[in-house]
Amino acid sequence: MASIYSAIKCPYCGRSAIEDFNYTSDEKYISCIRCGYNYTKILKEGSNDLNEFEEDSREGHGVFSLMKKDGKREMRLFNHRLSNDALETYKRMFLGNSVDQEKSYLIMYEDEIFSIVLGSPSENFYLSFEEYKEKMFKKYGNNNDFEFIVPIEE
Repeated sequence: MASIYSAIKCPYCGRSAIEDFNYTSDEKYISCIRCGYNYTKILKEGSNDLNEFEEDSREGHGVFSLMKKDGKREMRLFNHRLSNDALETYKRMFLGNSVDQEKSYLIMYEDEIFSIVLGSPSENFYLSFEEYKEKMFKKYGNNNDFEFIVPIEE
């Protein structure tokens, strides 16, 4: 696969999202680990036309990042409001013995407002995309020929 992975401005919340862009097929995947938004643009299955795509966009309603003590992480993007039952299930998961609560979090995103329900996200979580981009270029450098590629960090 010929992909470029980089951080981009989330079209839904304005913070940093992850884009996987396949420059040979023009397919694209966007996942926002801030608000839960996701987008896909893929070649239409069964079509003989290489320029015919299927697109799907899902608004974000929050994220659940569960870091286990063994270093494995699960990330869930919410594309709908959580029911009270689902919220209770995630709370139980968060409190599990194998979970590193200091590195895990549950955040809801409704009406353009982030609400931290459990845990505490990284400091990058709070940055606008412009602030995040500036921080990444200061940390990793900025090649003017590839200024559109912003490094990815949580």
